[in-house]
Amino acid sequence: MYLIGHAAVGASIVTALGVTNPTAAFCIGWASHYLADFFPHGDEPVGVWAKRGNEVYRLIAIAAVDGALFLAVFGFFTVRHGFDLVAAAAALGSFVPDVLWGLEKLFKKKLFGFHERFHFLNHNFFHIRLPLWLGIIFQLAVTTSLWWWLMR
Repeated sequence: MYLIGHAAVGASIVTALGVTNPTAAFCIGWASHYLADFFPHGDEPVGVWAKRGNEVYRLIAIAAVDGALFLAVFGFFTVRHGFDLVAAAAALGSFVPDVLWGLEKLFKKKLFGFHERFHFLNHNFFHIRLPLWLGIIFQLAVTTSLWWWLMR
C-alpha cells in the first residue's frame, strides 16, 4: 500500500478511537501499517518494476511522488482543521515499517533483523494477487474515502 493510504488508515483509526496522545497515535499508526498490509492491495507489480532497474533510485522516486501526494493532502487537511499533532503522529508512525525496509534497501544491509521477515509475512497475508490497475483503483477508493471522512 502506498504511504498516503497507510497515513489515511492510521489517522482514521486514531480519530475513530478518540486517541489524544501523540505517542500512542504514533504507535497505533505503526501497528496499523501491518494491519493494512494484510489485505491485498495490488501494488506488487511496482516492486517488480523497481527491481528491473536501479531499485534504490526507483523506490526513492516512488516514495518522493507518494510523499508529495501525502504532504498535499495533509496540507489541505491542516488548512481545513488546523494542525493535528495526533493525526500527524499516526501518519508518521504508519510510514515506519516501509522506512525501515527502505533503509535496508538503501544501505544493502540487514539493519533491523526480524522486522523485514515480519513485514513480509504480514504483506498480502491472504496471498491474493490483484492486477496493478485494480490495486490502484482499490487504494484510491480506500484512501479517498478515509481522507474524506477525516476532513468532514
